Amino acid sequence: MKLYEKFANDIERLIRQRVYRHGDRVPSVRQASQQHRISITTVLHAYLLLESRGLLESRPQSGYFVNLRHDDNHAPVRELRPSKPIAISSSVDMSRLVL
Repeated sequence: MKLYEKFANDIERLIRQRVYRHGDRVPSVRQASQQHRISITTVLHAYLLLESRGLLESRPQSGYFVNLRHDDNHAPVRELRPSKPIAISSSVDMSRLVL
């Protein structure tokens, strides 16, 4: 088991035990890195893993927050999949846009 997986499992256990509740902010990446003496990259990987499991959500400029409600304790784990680019059409039929 990789270190980020172990750290993610530790945080998940705290969430399941309701030490961290829905809406709570978990320690910042830097704080967690310093407190647990692990690299920032390890914390980021762990938080991204927890986000993919639906346990954390990232809020820009604010940090990571618990995203598990009490009734979601046994929610299925979501699989982390790489994002795929979306094809966007470069032409627009203007006749359909003008009345």
